[in-house]
Amino acid sequence: MARLMVKYEKCGDAAMLSHRECMRALERALRRSRLPIEFTAGFNPRPRMSFSPALPLGVAAEAEYLEVSVAGGVDEGEAVEALNRALPEGLRVREVRLLAPNMPKLSRWARYGLYRLEREEGGFHLLLKVSGEGQARLKDALEEAARRLGWVPALERVVRVGLYASPEEVFEDVRGEVYHYDVEKGELRVLEE
Repeated sequence: MARLMVKYEKCGDAAMLSHRECMRALERALRRSRLPIEFTAGFNPRPRMSFSPALPLGVAAEAEYLEVSVAGGVDEGEAVEALNRALPEGLRVREVRLLAPNMPKLSRWARYGLYRLEREEGGFHLLLKVSGEGQARLKDALEEAARRLGWVPALERVVRVGLYASPEEVFEDVRGEVYHYDVEKGELRVLEE
């Protein structure tokens, strides 16, 4: 059994879809795509898949992930096209990759979420733990950012741009100031590269 990693974005009106609605839309797209997906056993078979941690309602994303088990070989380019034809506006698959057998499952490595907070005079990045012990809420992190930095971002100007296994990985993709919200201390600090 092989696994595919599907990287997708959620933007525009699709940012108003709940996590469950997004999961349902992606499951339907998988079924319609005619990819050789693996299903669970039992009375109500479902695709064997797992999703990245849920986004708060109204927050857009540039890099969300779906992991799905497949029974056979898949042409990655054709899979992107087939999935995009079946998805509603605002949900777009950006990449499909066959995972190496030793690659850890999505639920094991998607621990930190990186958010871009945009404003006219430039923005900044905010990193917080999105799963596991010490998980933070975006709302709390935004309130602390407003208190410390004196700026309250509108939710439509907050975009999750990536998921990471550790804070250090962020600097592979981002340059500039990154703030880390520590839920245990309830404080925001600049993350050092």
